Amino acid sequence: MKRRKAIVCAIILLFASTAAAEVYLWPFHGSRRLSSSFSEFRSGHFHAGIDLRSFGAIGLPCLAISDGCASRVRISHSGYGKALYMRLSDGNTAVYAHLDGFSASLDSFLWYYRKGKGVSWCDLTLDGGRFCFDVGDTLCWSGETGTTAPHLHFELRDSSQRPLNPLEGFYHLPDETAPMISGLEVIPRGEGSIVDGSRFPRFYLFRASGRENYELADTLHLDGSFSFAVSTWDEQGFSRYHMAPYDIEILIDGAPLYHIRNSIFSYAQSGEVDLEYDIVGKGSSQRYTLLYRKEGVSRPDRTGQGIIDSSANGKNGVIILERGIHRGEISIIDASGNRSEGIFFFSIHDHPVITEARVLEAAPEAIVSAVDPDGGEVTGRLFESIDGGNEYSAVPLTPFGIFLKGDLSGTVDAIYRYEAIDDEGARAVEFFGTPVTRGERDSTFCEADIRAVEDGVVIDITTDRIAKSDLSVTRPAEGSLRKIEVIRTGPLTFSAIARNKELKNGLNIFRIEGFDHRGFPLIRTEAFRIYLLRSQSEANIVISDTLEASLRGQAVSAEAAVVVNAARFPGSIPEGLKPVTSAFSIDFCEESFRRPMKLVCDTGRKTALFLWEEDEGWSCVGVPAMEGGSVDIPESGIYIFLYDGLPPVIRHAALEERYAGSGFFKPYICYLPVDETGSGIDPWSAETYLDGERVVCEWDEFRKRLYMPVPAFLPPEYVKLRAEISDRSGNRTVEEFGFMLK
Repeated sequence: MKRRKAIVCAIILLFASTAAAEVYLWPFHGSRRLSSSFSEFRSGHFHAGIDLRSFGAIGLPCLAISDGCASRVRISHSGYGKALYMRLSDGNTAVYAHLDGFSASLDSFLWYYRKGKGVSWCDLTLDGGRFCFDVGDTLCWSGETGTTAPHLHFELRDSSQRPLNPLEGFYHLPDETAPMISGLEVIPRGEGSIVDGSRFPRFYLFRASGRENYELADTLHLDGSFSFAVSTWDEQGFSRYHMAPYDIEILIDGAPLYHIRNSIFSYAQSGEVDLEYDIVGKGSSQRYTLLYRKEGVSRPDRTGQGIIDSSANGKNGVIILERGIHRGEISIIDASGNRSEGIFFFSIHDHPVITEARVLEAAPEAIVSAVDPDGGEVTGRLFESIDGGNEYSAVPLTPFGIFLKGDLSGTVDAIYRYEAIDDEGARAVEFFGTPVTRGERDSTFCEADIRAVEDGVVIDITTDRIAKSDLSVTRPAEGSLRKIEVIRTGPLTFSAIARNKELKNGLNIFRIEGFDHRGFPLIRTEAFRIYLLRSQSEANIVISDTLEASLRGQAVSAEAAVVVNAARFPGSIPEGLKPVTSAFSIDFCEESFRRPMKLVCDTGRKTALFLWEEDEGWSCVGVPAMEGGSVDIPESGIYIFLYDGLPPVIRHAALEERYAGSGFFKPYICYLPVDETGSGIDPWSAETYLDGERVVCEWDEFRKRLYMPVPAFLPPEYVKLRAEISDRSGNRTVEEFGFMLK
């Protein structure tokens, strides 16, 4: 053992002579190619390690990176799958996950432990000196347990079990490709803040100006208080994998505004991932890293507040900017030191204000005017459309006292767009029409969709014709009408913002009123069920005439609005399932919930809650009767309750050749495909028996099969195999097979 250890140390010293010294031995033989980096986004948590590519192979030897002993071993159908935790001689811990097998001593111990307990899974803390290894020993073999594709998930943790970035001071990675910078999000903060004329966040695309340099084409126009977010990812240069960069910093006029360094976090902080991203679509380019500290972010490797303000009322940590042109710089660095920079410029100033825009009653003429609160000059442009806004033609403007005047075509149903642009390029737009008012009803239509935001709800309104002025949205409250703030977001679109304090629990009725450009009235009433939740509060909700339910907030950062309404049926129901309710939607601001919201109901033993997923159809969220009368609501979406009365179907047994591994098992596994289109397999329910004696089996969720490792000591003979498994609704299947052990 000492001689082998000396040889391994010599190999390490030889490697160190050609590369900078490393703290530990690399856990794999071969190339250092990654598919995921430390602190990447995952749904509900940060990625706690790095993923080493195995290029589709299963059974690659994983090496002890230092002297140490196994401290914990875990076998599960999900998460890390099979995982080994090794306490190193310096007090740190190395974690190897998604494994296929362990060393011979561990394989033997774990098989007999599970067989004796009659269980498939385990999570064991091991005695410190029972399973010890020297640097370079083979601890385990890579696999695909608990995941979709073969790879090794590798972690380093400190003595307090906090994940550390393995590429920060421990290992070096061959990489000459700088990170990519895709887009910039500018986020107005507070009332009165405007981004290029919008009260809502605006998105801009960077353009490449060099291999590592990116810039925005136009100067942004900002007024008020702001923060930023960036769409960025790192590529190692050998594959398509988009990984999280190591270091992100934003500077304004050279001064640090916010800094992210992916170095360390605790598992108590892992759920903060939902507070660090704005996800606006699918893919890396649609996931924006927030460059400001949201309330609740506590990671020590984040510094700064990330807020700029053009007023004198900035709070502690807020950068106050004077009016004028400012430079923003976003620096992105990967773990190998490759750097990219994104440059943008923005102007802090007041946007122009349109003071007049109307058609005269006495003649086919319009008068318009605008002012610049900064005292600069304003250029006005007027356009006319006689086809409802599809095409516009310019209307020449001439001075008319304190106004500008334009001669119109005289078309009664025309719509006009006035644009005011100040000397810094900021723009204000207003639509208006003729003063004719017509009495006909239902001549203009609109659609209204509601979505939950951090402090209330937003009703997005789309009209079929251009309104000549802003719409009015009101809600009956205590014998009067409460007016809701409405913001025009486009020619045909408006957003009404209702704060939590303006809402009530249960049915909220909103009345939308206005006139289109022809003078026809727009009148519509919308009813939405909105519930306000706090930590440990409940709200009774309406799902169907036969089902009573309630929503329970477990840990809510502040009062949060939850919208529950009937939904259109999005897709077909799998064969064998029967609807118990119609489809309904649940919408909420997910980052407001530190722990999942629960839906509490009594639906009967075999009724499950399903969520619609665009790529997969209906997927089971849970069965309330099997989970204590409640299920977690993982995300906003369309839900339905379905009855599942059909058991799973176990297909024929088959053998699959495998690598030799530790030698405790035969070089093959026995597996049984299982068909289940209902509520899904209960992984804890699986049992297998050889000639009547229970043996260890495992459920592979991603490949939909039950598999059984066969110990090498079993003699080659004909055996009878009995397999049992249940779905999540409690429907159980038992099948028997006969086959020859090799």
